[in-house]
Order: sequence, then C-alpha cells, then structure tokens
Amino acid sequence: MQTESDPTPYGTPAASINRVHTGPVQAVTVPAGNGVNWVTDGWALFKQAPWMMIGMWIVLMVIVAAANMVPLLGQLITPALMAGFMLALAQLEQEGELRLEVLFEGFKSHAGPLLVLGAIFLLAIFLLVLVCGVFMAIAMNAMGSGSGVGTVLGSLIFILLGFMTILLVVFAMWWAPCLVVFNQQSPTEALKHAILAIFRNVLSSLVYTLVLLVLYLAVVVTLGLGIFVVGPLVIVSAYTSYKDIFRPSNA
Repeated sequence: MQTESDPTPYGTPAASINRVHTGPVQAVTVPAGNGVNWVTDGWALFKQAPWMMIGMWIVLMVIVAAANMVPLLGQLITPALMAGFMLALAQLEQEGELRLEVLFEGFKSHAGPLLVLGAIFLLAIFLLVLVCGVFMAIAMNAMGSGSGVGTVLGSLIFILLGFMTILLVVFAMWWAPCLVVFNQQSPTEALKHAILAIFRNVLSSLVYTLVLLVLYLAVVVTLGLGIFVVGPLVIVSAYTSYKDIFRPSNA
C-alpha cells in the first residue's frame, strides 16, 4: 500500500544501481560500452517473465493503435503506458512477479503529469516539423529560383538541426516517464533532465542506438516475427538505461 513516504506503488527500493532510485536523482556520465549493457541487462530482465512481457507489449501496441483512430490520442497516452510498463518492471525486480494490470498504473498514480508530458511531446514535434517544413520550402524555392547557394545551404543546415532536435526529443521521452513516476518530477523537469542526460551520454547513447539498429535488422531477417521479442526488449532497455544513468543526487 502506498504511503506518503512511499513515492511508488511498490515500495522504496534499496539505494543500488540495480534497483530503481526514488527521490531526487541526477544524470551521470557512463562509459560508452554501457550502451551495450543496457540491452544485455534488459535481456536478463526480459528472460524472467518473457511471455508475460510479450503479452504486455502486445496490449500496449493494440491500445496505442486503437487510440490512434482519434488523431494524436495514441501519442498523448503513450507516456502513461510507458510509465506503467516501467512500474511493472520495477515490480518484477522487487517482487519477482509481472502483472498485466500494472500497465495502467501510470493513469492511476500520475495521469495528469504523464498526459501533460504527452501533450508537450506532441507540441514540440509539431513545432519542429513546422520549422523544418518552412526551411525546406525556403530551400526548394531558392533552388528553383536560382538564388544564392548560401540560402540553400543555410536552409539545409536548419533542416538538419531540426531533425536532430526531433530525435533528441524522442530519445528524451525514453526516460522522462520514469522520472515522473519514480522521482516525482514535473513534465518539464523530466524532459529537461532527460535531455541533459543525453548530452552527458552522447557516446553511450550512440552505441545503444547502433545496438537497437542491429536488433531491428534481426526483425527484418525473421520476416517481422522477431518484433515480438525485440519490441518489449527495447522498452525494457529504456528501463535499464534509466537506472544506469540516473543516480541519487547525494551519491
């Protein structure tokens, strides 16, 4: 049962890198090779309850797909579903049990902040895509009218920066739901700290991204069947990377 001193529904874990840290945290810089560890640690956790984890991932995907019948609703509720998945993983580590209903715990305990987080994500992506579209139109117009090469190059640079910022925001959403439900951060604080963590861990994040690309290549090789393992594994790796990077502020 949750109490005032118990910020998560499953008790306060011990202060160890292998357990979720509740309370104030800070992003630390980890070695580049940790990008591989996030996936291997995720695999070790996945193997504790593979069928239930696959089932939970399928339910998440079905809910998001159904929600997307209403434009943008799927993206709006995704942070809450991701948070529920993370809470379920914390429960698995602490109690050795994975329960499907915990997938919806984010809506019960932190619905407001998580929905706001989804709204901020949608707004940020909309604005960034709009800016990229404007500069793409400028570049196309400049090429069509034969105006200066500088205008074209400048526009292309802004387009590239825009797409890089989109990737940054998407990656930040990997950790922001965890910061909301485990560390009681506001949506803006969670996004700020997640983005800061990315800048502090550029190399490990790059290695991690390359590992994920290899995993998705395995999905292609298996004619799509591998997605039933890779899909949940990727979400679990978001949890393990969060635990590795975000340490207690007093550590």
